[in-house]
Amino acid sequence: MSTTSPTLPEVSFRFLNFFVKESNIILNQQGDPKIQVNFYPKGYIFKSLRQFHLEVALDIKEETNKFSIRIVAVAIFEFDENADLEKYKTGFFVLNAPAIMFPYIRAYISTLTALSGLFTVTLPTFNLTTMGEALKNNIQDME
Repeated sequence: MSTTSPTLPEVSFRFLNFFVKESNIILNQQGDPKIQVNFYPKGYIFKSLRQFHLEVALDIKEETNKFSIRIVAVAIFEFDENADLEKYKTGFFVLNAPAIMFPYIRAYISTLTALSGLFTVTLPTFNLTTMGEALKNNIQDME
C-alpha cells in the first residue's frame, strides 16, 4: 500500500473576495412564504488585473407579494497570466464561478432575513447551469 498521495495540479483560477453591492428588503406581511427566485448574472474580465468579476443581481419575491428581496453581489476571481480566456468563458467563468459564489449569496440571504426580524429565508439548492448559460452572453472585456 502506497503512503504517498497523488499531487494535484495547481489551479489557475482562484476565488479572492465576495461582497454585497446592494441589498434591499420590502416586507408587506409576515406569513408562510412561497418564493420565486430570479438570477441576473454579468461578468467582467479585467485582463491587466488578471481578474474576473462575477456580478449577480438576485430577486426573491413571495408569490402573493408578502415580501421581496433584491441583492446585487460581486465575487472576484484571479486567473494566471497565461490563461486561455476563451476556454475560461465556457468553463471556469460560467460553471465554476457561479457554483463558488452561490453559497455566499445563500448565507447572506439567510442571515439578512434572520436579523431583520423576518422568518429566515433559506434558498434551495439550484442547478446553476441555467445561470451559466445566461452569463455566457453577458461577459464583457473591460481592458
